[in-house]
Amino acid sequence: MPKRQTILYTSNDAPRAEGAQLFVYYCKYSGKHVLTTDVDIDTLPRRRTDNARIIDRSQHTVKLYTSDGGTKLLRRKDSRVERQNRLNIGGLPVAYTSDGDENLLYIMDRSVTSYQRDAGAGDRVPVPPCIRVGDSGNVEVSIEIEDRQQHATIAKITADHVRVHITGSANHDSAQQEILALMAKTLSLRLTNLTLLRGTSNRHKVLVVEMLTTRQVYARLRGLPPPQRRADGQPGYRKGTPWHHGF
Repeated sequence: MPKRQTILYTSNDAPRAEGAQLFVYYCKYSGKHVLTTDVDIDTLPRRRTDNARIIDRSQHTVKLYTSDGGTKLLRRKDSRVERQNRLNIGGLPVAYTSDGDENLLYIMDRSVTSYQRDAGAGDRVPVPPCIRVGDSGNVEVSIEIEDRQQHATIAKITADHVRVHITGSANHDSAQQEILALMAKTLSLRLTNLTLLRGTSNRHKVLVVEMLTTRQVYARLRGLPPPQRRADGQPGYRKGTPWHHGF
């Protein structure tokens, strides 16, 4: 039986603004933190050329967690050449600035998603973006592997990934069987309900989970018992420590 650990999911990455509402956005494809700002980008105007959302940084506070993605030259319909300074998450561009006005930040269309409590969550701990619904409709979990550990266990849950300890080598074929066995035990599922997909490296994988919701997957990874019925017949949940954004 795998060794269990108590896991508390927190985030210390986002900026703190006393008295102001903050909006946190993550890469829609990797689940990694892209930016935190004081404006809902769904309310912002779009650029006509590429449908990107426009944030005026002279009017709004923005904290970025991106890396330099280099310069891209684009020829527009009017034959004008535009120089875009790309901002990446890993190797994926999610935003850019243009030489015309550095105060204007363009968020690429469909590149980010908000991570907020669902309406019925109440005080429950929200599900981190590393646990999400994939294009197939099944839950996908981003996994980071630490090999040659003393025990096979779920070590940590962050916004970016679920860190898994295995006893063997991540480069060996047996690593996949060890991860699947650990996850099947932890999630109380059959192996046939789990699929481990290749990731960006041997230490980064994507687990596809059938039969469970994102919240159920998160609860079982944290070692929480299944919800119990309340007196009114509705499901009840153990109250967790609220997740918050802070500097």
